Amino acid sequence: MDGLAKNEPPSTMEQLPVTVSYVTSFWAESRENTTPNPHRREIEAALLVNIHNPYLDQIVVFLDGVSKAATTCDHFLQDMRQLNAKIGLTTLERMDPFSKVVCVNIPGDQPNYFQMFNLTLHDAVSGDIVVLANADQVLDDSISMARSLNPNVLVVLGTRGFPLNEIPPIIKHFYVTLVGDRHLPKEEQVRARNRNNPDDMCATNPYSWDTWIFDRNALQGRLKEEHFQRPLASKKMLTFSMNEMGAENAALWALQQTFPFSSLYNACDKIRSWSFHLTPKTHKVHETSWLCERRAKYPCGSVPYPWGGVRLKGKPRRSHPVVPKDPDCVYANNCFLREPSGFSVEDEIL
Repeated sequence: MDGLAKNEPPSTMEQLPVTVSYVTSFWAESRENTTPNPHRREIEAALLVNIHNPYLDQIVVFLDGVSKAATTCDHFLQDMRQLNAKIGLTTLERMDPFSKVVCVNIPGDQPNYFQMFNLTLHDAVSGDIVVLANADQVLDDSISMARSLNPNVLVVLGTRGFPLNEIPPIIKHFYVTLVGDRHLPKEEQVRARNRNNPDDMCATNPYSWDTWIFDRNALQGRLKEEHFQRPLASKKMLTFSMNEMGAENAALWALQQTFPFSSLYNACDKIRSWSFHLTPKTHKVHETSWLCERRAKYPCGSVPYPWGGVRLKGKPRRSHPVVPKDPDCVYANNCFLREPSGFSVEDEIL
């Protein structure tokens, strides 16, 4: 652990192949349900793209809500193989893409943010670098950069959405084949989105991201649940989940308490993530809302002090937690310890 904080790559003699694990959660579904949730099919399509991505060495899915009447990991993997057969790729892969997929049954509800970061330390996760993301996020060949991440840098990615004029054709193929085109924007909507894509968080919203990339050793033995709590309007402190307003901002503060990262870097201009969420969006809502200040300069859903955006009695207002695109490591040219060689995901799977 001490060596992690020296901000220096290991010597050539010590270097071993760096592996990357993609970690996410997914909900189990009743086997009696014959009409799949539209967003569930979007997530399954997103997972398949990531499974076929050669730069992700392992895909770990924590399946929550498992019960006798619900999907188990065995069912999940069976369903995913059946969907994969519909894609119709003439693949040159020398191995079964599902050989790198690990599914772990999790009884109970959706893991909260603290539990999700804790699960990245689970024995099932083998990668040196973890890519923790919402399950509807799709990564392309630019994720190859994660393998050379500086272990003292925390990277997040604001999604680029689903811009029809930019998304790689093979990624769009997965979506249209498995989900259909009824959720895709119409021609006039495409023209409007091209002018100002509201789903492009990378370009338009510095307060939002859906993907975290970090060296797994940075969290070993350091995570504390108390850091992953935020106050309700009643002032009661409570843990929070990934699909809640302001959750990633509160989680950012928690990670800053966990490890002294030398830089926080929103690398969405270098590493592209696309969103398979064109169906209606929902956020988890508590009976008692989170404490926030609608008159604050920063977005509501904003987390209060010490995270920022709200002035509490006797406390100064601080800016809403945000991850810059130009942190110190960009100027020092050491956010990543080497640039990856050119390679195309499309070349690999077509």
